[in-house]
Amino acid sequence: MQKTLLISILLLASGISYSQYHYDFNQNCRDAYTEIISLKFKEGKKLIEHEKTANPGNNIPYLLDNYIYFLTIFIAEEEVTFNKYDDLKDDIIERLKKGDENSPYYRYCLAQTYLQWAVARGKFKEYTTAALEINKAYRLLEENNEQHPEFLPNLINLGLLHTFIGTIPDNYNWIKKLIGIEGTIDQGVKEILKVLNASMTNKEMGHYKAECLFYLSFIQMNLSTDKQKALDYIKLIESDQSGLQSPLAIYAVSRIYSDNGMNDKAISLLTSRPSGDEYFPFYFLDYLTGLAKLHRLDADADKYFLKYIVSFKGINYIKDTYQKLAWFYLVNENIAKYNEYMAKVTQYGNTVVDADIQAEREAERGIVPNIYLLRARLLSDGGYYDKALIAITGSKTTGFLKNSRDSLEFSYRIGRIYHEWGKIDNSVSFYTRTIENGSESPYYFAANSALQLGMIYENKGDFTKAAYYYEQAQSMENEEYRNSINQKAKAGIHRIENRK
Repeated sequence: MQKTLLISILLLASGISYSQYHYDFNQNCRDAYTEIISLKFKEGKKLIEHEKTANPGNNIPYLLDNYIYFLTIFIAEEEVTFNKYDDLKDDIIERLKKGDENSPYYRYCLAQTYLQWAVARGKFKEYTTAALEINKAYRLLEENNEQHPEFLPNLINLGLLHTFIGTIPDNYNWIKKLIGIEGTIDQGVKEILKVLNASMTNKEMGHYKAECLFYLSFIQMNLSTDKQKALDYIKLIESDQSGLQSPLAIYAVSRIYSDNGMNDKAISLLTSRPSGDEYFPFYFLDYLTGLAKLHRLDADADKYFLKYIVSFKGINYIKDTYQKLAWFYLVNENIAKYNEYMAKVTQYGNTVVDADIQAEREAERGIVPNIYLLRARLLSDGGYYDKALIAITGSKTTGFLKNSRDSLEFSYRIGRIYHEWGKIDNSVSFYTRTIENGSESPYYFAANSALQLGMIYENKGDFTKAAYYYEQAQSMENEEYRNSINQKAKAGIHRIENRK
């Protein structure tokens, strides 16, 4: 009893009680948020600490603390950092739980914290705990939406959850059941768009613009057939003079440039990006620079991959980067260096993401890629379609197909070149041939051909054929890129079901 009384007296003496914890997303907090989203964590932290001193009852700075924790973990992917911040997370949640329950920010802040930690846990395969945290976040957001339907920031995370829940691969359906969420891509996009529109007209919502554009660009890039729509979002980012000062925005925009055959613009953006000690290091941008330069067959692509390998201490894209270094030397006809770096694929890194899984599979198989097909693939991925086609159809390439895998990739590669080039009718016959010859192979060529045909027919409005090919893409036994192909096919089926 005496102890409880003493705590109460101390709280009153400090001028703070649990009931006084409130939520004020004032200009100082908005400025801190902007700095954090721009990965200027030091400056953001200064503003947070200033707010805590000036306004000790405000809970928003503690949400912003968690943004720093989350982005640090998500970008750095270091287990030591994850464990360090995981220990601090409970203090943030306890503080947020003592806020004003009548505020729309009460459940929003808790949900945002749970959701960020769920995403962070996914990096370290803590899927069960992540699923439970997503479930908590979703329940809080749904309840908040019912009690405060006018509170638009709530729709950002609801939109994300509604978008991605339908794309969980079949082998992780237990997670879907555990989370208990239903949603569609269209529903999620509309919810995020509602916040984006408000951020462009309401000054107090303006700080959400960059976050909404990042999410919408990511959704369009990974889960939609309408690539042009992603470019529309880029125009909105570019229209804001400060829009491309954030490494996160540069990440999203450069990837969309690359995916839309605008590789030169991606390279220009990546190589001129802002840098300095004020930014938290985002080494994945070095990887993306190396990849874009490799697609152009630049002579200095290797230095960016090497920088990523040397600097990045995280878990993902290590095997893939060693593979890309090996490819760099192979297309430059240095077989010894190719073998050296492919050997490193099996020695270093992890197999969490599809790119690393595929790199290790290639290394273990020990089959050197066909140099002509590899050059065509790289050039095509960079949007240099005429050069890619010449690389495998020119007179000097006669007789270069050595085995059945080469023959299968040859038809697939021409289909991809024509498709990305906008010559859709030409691509269909090559995709069809690839499926006929490779539907039972462990390679990804037939499965991805079916996925691409699904997208083609969906864009044409032939939803019956589109559904057929999406289902075919999921039914094949390809070992390569299986999760990503299945996820995209599942997203396609969901889009079709909501259009019928």
